[in-house]
Order: sequence, then structure tokens, then C-alpha cells
Amino acid sequence: MKKYKGLFLTFEGPEASGKSSQINLLKEFFKKNKIPFVLTREPGGTILGEKLRQLILNKHIKISKLEEIFMLMAARSNHIDKVILPNLNKGKIVISDRFADSTFVYQGYVNNFGINQTMNLHKKLLNNFLPHKTFLFDLSVTNIIDRLKKRKQKNKYDKLDSNFHQKVNLGYKKISKNNRFIHIDASLPKKSIHLEIIKHINILI
Repeated sequence: MKKYKGLFLTFEGPEASGKSSQINLLKEFFKKNKIPFVLTREPGGTILGEKLRQLILNKHIKISKLEEIFMLMAARSNHIDKVILPNLNKGKIVISDRFADSTFVYQGYVNNFGINQTMNLHKKLLNNFLPHKTFLFDLSVTNIIDRLKKRKQKNKYDKLDSNFHQKVNLGYKKISKNNRFIHIDASLPKKSIHLEIIKHINILI
């Protein structure tokens, strides 16, 4: 088996942008090609992270902006130490469905805590640990709303109005102006998106 260097990739984007579907396709590609990998998600990825995820996404529990950010940072610290770093040190490709960029956008920008303030917390608490590359799925608000209508199970973010989703898109636009981000047109057919992602991953490994 070819020796792969550790590579940390994240998938980001608004609700219903198709990240999870693409991660599942990528899983099959890695298995078929015998590429060592780990799939994980945020909030979550560990026992502690999944417990905190349930609290954060529960629409019946009222959590302040600051409490939510600290819960996310705690979950992320545990995630980095228990899952991400150990697997990178083994030379695996680690794929995470959301990571710090989601916090910068959802809590920092959409919830008005402040993008810079949220990024500064990430720098101080988590040593500014970031992925090697981030696939950012771009999708219009119209497409987001159409897709969400078809979802059977919805979390608290799925149920918010078009203004919310517009702000999420704007938040991602604000933070994605460097070459860590690989923009993906999420309105394209699944197969086309998958091939685009594979093309970039083959370059990276």
C-alpha cells in the first residue's frame, strides 16, 4: 500500500448543501483504492463531542451565544486530541464534516459574536489548529430552501428562514478569501461534484 502522509480535510457549507452525500461517496472511493482514512464530524466525533452536539442542536434548550461557543470549543479540543491528531500521526486522511469555519460563520457572524473575536478564541484555546484544505460547498438560498423542504428530520438551523441562510452564505464568503478553501458548486450533479473533489484530493496526496 502506498504510504500517504497525514492530511486533514474539512467539508463546509450551508444547510442542505450535500456535504454528507459527498463524504459518503468519498468513503467508498477511499475503500476501493485502499487509502487509509477516518471520517468524523463536528460538533461530535467523540463521546464528549456527541453529547455536546445533542445539547447544542436541541431546539428546546436555550443556550447563550457565549455558552454555545465554549461548548463547541470544548468539543473541538477533545476532537483534535482524541481523533484528528492521532490519526494524522498515523498518516491517515482525516475528513471532518464541519470544523472551526462553521463556528466562525454560525456563531461568529450569524449570531453576531464577531468573526474576529471567534477566530481569536480559536487561536488562544486551540492553537489555531486548522485543516490543510477545506471544500466549501456554495449553494444559493433558493436551492437551500427547496432541499430543506424535502428533509424529514430537521435540526434548529434547518428550520430558520431565508434571511438566516443568506447570512450563512455571506459569512462563508467573508472567511473564505484564502487558498485553504476549494470552492465547490453544490448545485451540480452529485457525480460531477464527486469527480471534482477526487481531482483535488489526488493532487493533495
